[in-house]
Amino acid sequence: MTIIHYKNLPKNITNGTEVSIDNNKVTASTHGFHKYPGKFIPQIPEWAIKSYLRGENKIVLDPFVGSGTTVVEGISNGYNSYGIDIDPLSCLISKVKSTPIDQTIFSNISHWIMDNVENAKPLFNPKTDNLNHWFTNEAIIKLSKLRTLIDDIPNKFSSIDNIDDYYDAFIIAFSGIIRRVSNADNQSQKTYVSGTKVKKPAEVYSLFQKQLNLFVNGFKELNDRWNKKSKSIIIKSDGNPDFSKILPTKVDLIVTSPPYIKSIDYVYNQMVELFWIGDLFDMNTQTNQNKKRRKYTGTTLIPKKEYSGFLSKKDNFNIPLLDNSITEVLKDNKNGEKHAYIIYKYFSFMKEHFNASEKVLNDEGHYVMAIGNSKVSNVEIPTADILISIANDAGFTLENRWSYVIKNHFMGFDRKNHGGKIKIDHMLIFKKNN
Repeated sequence: MTIIHYKNLPKNITNGTEVSIDNNKVTASTHGFHKYPGKFIPQIPEWAIKSYLRGENKIVLDPFVGSGTTVVEGISNGYNSYGIDIDPLSCLISKVKSTPIDQTIFSNISHWIMDNVENAKPLFNPKTDNLNHWFTNEAIIKLSKLRTLIDDIPNKFSSIDNIDDYYDAFIIAFSGIIRRVSNADNQSQKTYVSGTKVKKPAEVYSLFQKQLNLFVNGFKELNDRWNKKSKSIIIKSDGNPDFSKILPTKVDLIVTSPPYIKSIDYVYNQMVELFWIGDLFDMNTQTNQNKKRRKYTGTTLIPKKEYSGFLSKKDNFNIPLLDNSITEVLKDNKNGEKHAYIIYKYFSFMKEHFNASEKVLNDEGHYVMAIGNSKVSNVEIPTADILISIANDAGFTLENRWSYVIKNHFMGFDRKNHGGKIKIDHMLIFKKNN
């Protein structure tokens, strides 16, 4: 198939087109505040919003909000935007990125932190037993001093309106440097300290200063784009696919990129960050992190008693593509049964998700989804095609479909037999049936 190159996506893209988005501006505004695996580029929600929303008082929703790309584009284009996610760090990143604050006030607080950090007492102590495995002694002391000062912001600057929004912004700025100042590999999907490729961690204070400068400029750009009226609301989910129960309003457009089958383990990926800020979410120990991980869509943390013999108990989807995929995966003698169950569980979740989406969308509303096909047990799962069938059953019509080349995976790893390195995202544009 011939790839069509665009610097800026046109509103009308021909069905079946494969495009390359030749625009490197993916970290403008607040988009570059925090690294996040698997996030989609801002050009996608921007295209969807400009293509499918008209008039005022429209509402945008991303039910798998991740790092907040959709909600940032939503408020930047003048629309109230909702984001939902099970991951508490994702929710906080999204909230910070989509909450315009005064960059001058942020800068003043930044100066206070950096002026006082050398003489601050390192009062904050992570609960992790093996902290010295992950960080040098120097990094531990400096990170502790920074977190101690950040925690004093609400008290020190209590006269500032919405001081909690500033506190959250500094927490995310702090979180954004932790991987790079740790001993852990910067690019791996799983957080680990390499024994063969020894890393030289970045220096804490100088990197944090660069991060603060990035935030000042990012908030300025967001404020320049913002209409001073639109707002974002981020809702933390308990993992229930029927999000209609926690969304307080109907919406006009859904734009999202759901997790893939055998999803990236977001908690494992964010482990060193959670050592230092996980106390805010009750996820500062590996025990608590593991409890949370099991609730994520696409997780592989499933006990054998749950998936053993599931084929004799499961409901029938009556989708040949799905049934055939499960049959092929079961040929894997080592992990076939578990992987087949993961596939089944994933699409069961998405079935309920589409039913919830149909409930919350206003008439004539659109659902724009970016999704890649995964490889499980060396079997290519036609995820996009299967989701089209499930969406049809839920009351949606596929209005258009195209794809784009993924150029920046952030995490430079090949998942091989564990989901595959996805090179193409399929754009599925659904319209709610009347």
